[in-house]
Amino acid sequence: MSNKTLQAIFDDDDVLLSAVKDLRAAEYHIEEIFTPFPVHGLEKAVGLPNTRIAITAFIYGVIGFSFSVWMMNYMMIADWPQNIGGKPSFSFAENMPAFVPIMFELTVFFALI
Repeated sequence: MSNKTLQAIFDDDDVLLSAVKDLRAAEYHIEEIFTPFPVHGLEKAVGLPNTRIAITAFIYGVIGFSFSVWMMNYMMIADWPQNIGGKPSFSFAENMPAFVPIMFELTVFFALI
């Protein structure tokens, strides 16, 4: 096992991908790759395993959206209905356009957790 380190700079993503494939074919260990922009296919060329982050973020986003709908329906319609700005407080569907920013924010908040 050698303690030598090789560092390289590439100005083209296609050249980077071919160099990574050549290094992997020669059985070199690639510790880290830094790029200022995403390079399509780089994670497979390096040999990184697939993650479940996208699936869990989607599931948490759906939970956040469901929680926001339930919360706004409970707070603004069932628990303490108020006439704010002339909007009727007896139906969630009639007030939903006003609730869209809250639904979006809670969806993003839960997906980021």
